[in-house]
Amino acid sequence: MFDMRAPVYIYDPTITDAQSKVRGIGRYLQILRENCPSDWIFTSDLKKIPFHAILVQPFYTFYQPPLITKRITDRQIAIIHDVIPLKYPEHYPIGVKAFFYSLLQKYYLGLFDSIITDSETSRNDIVTYLKIKKNKVSVLYPTLADCFWNSKIKSSGPSDYCLYVGDGTWNKNLSITAHAIKKANVTCIFVGKIFADTNPSHYTHPWQSDLHLFFKETQNDKRFIFTGFVSDKELLHLYVQAKMNILLSRDEGFGFSYVEAASLGCPSLLSDTTIFHEIAGESAAFVNQDNPEKIALKLKELLEDSKKREMLSFKALEQAEKYSAESFRKKLLEVVYPY
Repeated sequence: MFDMRAPVYIYDPTITDAQSKVRGIGRYLQILRENCPSDWIFTSDLKKIPFHAILVQPFYTFYQPPLITKRITDRQIAIIHDVIPLKYPEHYPIGVKAFFYSLLQKYYLGLFDSIITDSETSRNDIVTYLKIKKNKVSVLYPTLADCFWNSKIKSSGPSDYCLYVGDGTWNKNLSITAHAIKKANVTCIFVGKIFADTNPSHYTHPWQSDLHLFFKETQNDKRFIFTGFVSDKELLHLYVQAKMNILLSRDEGFGFSYVEAASLGCPSLLSDTTIFHEIAGESAAFVNQDNPEKIALKLKELLEDSKKREMLSFKALEQAEKYSAESFRKKLLEVVYPY
């Protein structure tokens, strides 16, 4: 058993990078701050970490320079949320510099004693695409920020809209989602920092090709409402009042918006993929994410069937308990201090 007296340091780039606070890294670090022991230390200065310590790198990325190139603590843990760009290189093309960084990152991954990831699906991908032994990778299902578990917001009856919460990467499948929404003739609110700027001409990077198509598809269409970034309180209200949360991703490492919606009793329509069956079980409706016609039919069916939505809402609330803060804290300690 590892010495549980060893101090734990979590690398936190948001301390010096304000932009990171409103990205996914900010939300995950918020969850860590709310749930890790009070004596764990968040820092952006690796030089101040003593060798007899445990280092947790909460976002291991492959197309940026390595954070460390030598062992700096007794025990080092990397968190890899997914390897989607590695799985689909044709949709995430990289240049010479990023390719070189990816080689370095794969090499220096050997400095880490353990890897944490968000799901069994993601663990299988890590084993397959990074050639890591499965027993080195632990699944730690994320929990939610405290505001979701402690919400006192009550619905006054669902409003007539669907809700999408997330970003605009290729795997999110937004262009097909847009086609389906049009065919179903429903209103959908899109929440996320990326939706603050809806000008297609501003998205020319190869990684943004699907997002470019999405914004072209939705220009001047009143069925698509873009909020940009919203506060936690506003987000809670949107979930509680929505008729349906939609997440039709081609692939994911987890699926935060499903769990957020589930914790508030908002039913979800998800893509028929391995990850969402793992995360949601039987508590959501599923549809072929590649077929706009089938998505539209499923959307209309669910929006017109209040009893079906009520049943999904009840099941979602039950499923959300799987991702409780208590479960997250228990597993986190088990992984950081292995027995």
